[in-house]
Amino acid sequence: MNSRQRIALVGLSTLESLGIRSILRDGWDGTAEYFPSFEEFYPFSEKMAGYIVAADIFIYNMDFFLPRKMKTLIVARNVANCADHSGLLMLSAKSDEAEIKGKLKEFLAPQDDGDDTRGDLSAREIEVLRLIAAGKINKEIADELCISVNTVITHRKNLSSKLRIKSASGLSLYAMMNGFI
Repeated sequence: MNSRQRIALVGLSTLESLGIRSILRDGWDGTAEYFPSFEEFYPFSEKMAGYIVAADIFIYNMDFFLPRKMKTLIVARNVANCADHSGLLMLSAKSDEAEIKGKLKEFLAPQDDGDDTRGDLSAREIEVLRLIAAGKINKEIADELCISVNTVITHRKNLSSKLRIKSASGLSLYAMMNGFI
């Protein structure tokens, strides 16, 4: 994200919000606006370049945030309780200052505008994704698509790289949330 942009702080505690704003003042020229609830935030959502959201707000409003996951940073009380494999950018409220600054820097870094990775996936990768979501193992996928197991593994690596999702369950969730299955 470039400077002079607006980001929303949604559902964070006052202390978390003040802390993040304080850290953002160092080297970032944008505006961080605080919204205590999703309902108060939603009318302004399209004007925001990004979202720093409390985990509970994210969970109850996944339909809004998942398609915008590249612009969303989730603040959780304990990251271990969250699905770290889902390709989401997460920050633990228990993190030290260096880790928080690193995650905020990563969040504010310029990104491709193409949130829709659907166009980046080849037809074969989509087929492999569907079969992974169906619970098939590499050998079964290879047999069904008449390709080698090594080719299936390569497609899985490409999917993981493109979608930034490491696990089969994360890929299955992605496939379901994006209409591939």
